[in-house]
Amino acid sequence: MRRILAVLAVAALAGLGWSWLGSGRTGGPGAPGDAGPTVGRTPRPTSSPGLKDAPAGLYLTEAPERATFPFIDHAVIGIDWSELEPAPDDFGGPGWRRIDAALRDHPGFRFRLRIAAGRGAPEWLKDVEGGCVDVTQPANGLTACVPRFWTDAYLDEYAELMAEVARRYDDEPRILDVVNSACMTMWTEPFIRAGRDEASNLRLFEAGLNEDSDRYCLRRSTRVMVRAFERTRTSIATHLQWQIVTADGVEPSWPKQRNMLNNLLAAFGEEIVIQNNGLGGDEGCTREESPVDATQMWCWLAAIRYPKGFQTEGDRKLEASGFVVQDAIRRALGMGACFVEHNAFGDSASAARVLDTRLKANCPPG
Repeated sequence: MRRILAVLAVAALAGLGWSWLGSGRTGGPGAPGDAGPTVGRTPRPTSSPGLKDAPAGLYLTEAPERATFPFIDHAVIGIDWSELEPAPDDFGGPGWRRIDAALRDHPGFRFRLRIAAGRGAPEWLKDVEGGCVDVTQPANGLTACVPRFWTDAYLDEYAELMAEVARRYDDEPRILDVVNSACMTMWTEPFIRAGRDEASNLRLFEAGLNEDSDRYCLRRSTRVMVRAFERTRTSIATHLQWQIVTADGVEPSWPKQRNMLNNLLAAFGEEIVIQNNGLGGDEGCTREESPVDATQMWCWLAAIRYPKGFQTEGDRKLEASGFVVQDAIRRALGMGACFVEHNAFGDSASAARVLDTRLKANCPPG
């Protein structure tokens, strides 16, 4: 009931329909189409009863024991799928012990759980539906063979994994959200494919990845997660543009990504957390735009009224542009962020505390 009331409230405020995704745990897949329903610029809706607090504050991407300041109380647990399910239906991998150890050893922390599929998927899964596809990331030359994540055989396995994660941690109040990594290649970002690496994109296309199958993966995997978790939120990472694989290479599109994300928010409301993983020290939006037709990702992120946040660029990239992590955090605050991820937050405890407090104020508990 909480899901139906919350979603109807969002749809009513924005004047939307959302039948294409189905009504959460009880609905069917619905009809496709991203050109219609979108969320409008609305006040942030109240969290559904029973839903865990929204993620908020400074988030460590390193182990909590490396926290420089005692007031930092949020962190990311990153782990590969292969560490959780080393063989089909064998959920006895060592990764579960790592998650449990983080919860046990750091009782004052709350966590985001980021399980890497794609290159982090188990080897047995990479043989499903015709075998894995070799992908190279041109920015750094990283290579991996990734499973055919758009197929039902793969997504069935992902649904089983999420059911096991929910069984173990949906009632754990300190795991606030789980990242949707089902449709990833190299990074836990579903809108990134192989950049401008033509050979990799062609291999993905010939294996069956295209706009429709890519869209199907994100829709189905999100629906799977929302149905699996009663209390835990699902995080989705944005990118500047959706790298849509075609027969001619890749056709990046921000409008198609925007419409996809708007539909997911209209369907699932505050059960979705939106994140961008590449915030620099000079990014942001200089004008007010609507989520319906925002011309760029930063303005869309500034406009949406849902739990949202960022991971900043790495220290070297920030410093090469003349910035430090605090510059990026201030940019995040300017876009209404609830949280920011990084490996450390400078040398000044007082400055970091102010930033942490301001982030948490954007998504207060309850």
